[in-house]
This record gives sequence, C-alpha cells and structure tokens, in this order.
Amino acid sequence: MIRIADLNSLQIISSTSCRIKSSLFFTDLEIQDLVGVTVEDSYENAQRKYNTTVTFKTPCRKLLALSRMAFRLTDVNGNQYLVGTNSRPYPIIKELQTFPEKVPDSSLKQFTITWKSMHPMLLIEE
Repeated sequence: MIRIADLNSLQIISSTSCRIKSSLFFTDLEIQDLVGVTVEDSYENAQRKYNTTVTFKTPCRKLLALSRMAFRLTDVNGNQYLVGTNSRPYPIIKELQTFPEKVPDSSLKQFTITWKSMHPMLLIEE
C-alpha cells in the first residue's frame, strides 16, 4: 500500500495500464490466505465505469481507513496492478473486526477496498 499523496509520479499510459517510479516506497501488508479481486464494468451516461473490489484478511491492527491509500497487487505470474490513483475518486477502505463464538473461527481483521473509477485496476508497466 502507499499513501495517495506519494503517487505524484503516476503516469496513466492507457485505460488499463500505468507507470510509476520504481523508487516509490510501498508498505507490505501481512495477508492471510489469498486476496480476492473482482472487477465489474458498466455504462453510465454512455461512459464505461469500473467497480474494483479487493478483499483480504490480515492480523494487522493498523487503521488503514483513516488514510487515503492506493494498493499494489501482485498476481501469481508476477504482474503488478495498482488499485487507486492520485486523483479522485479514491479507493474506499472498510474494516471488519469479528470476535468469533467458536475457537476455530478467524478473528483476523477483514478489509474491503472498493474503487469506482473510469479505470479498472491498472497494470503497472516498467
């Protein structure tokens, strides 16, 4: 993850890809299991819009929802994607903390990031 304010070198190349400086510092999050991603597209007023949703569980106790953040995701093939840009609309971060009734149930914090934009998650090109 990275603060939106630190994405000043972001360059959108096409509607689905971008470039960023390699010197940007992304903070890694400890993720439990796999990250789920869905990208929906629709047309509003003859304009294509995307709704990208990312969900993951983490033992992290930081309050991410207090900051405007963008997220870099890496797939199993090593491709990297950016969810969020340095302009509006910014990703919305929701946190869910559960306190389970049963011992085997997870007490990890669940995050849901929703980004509604003119772009899907952007492939980061080098």
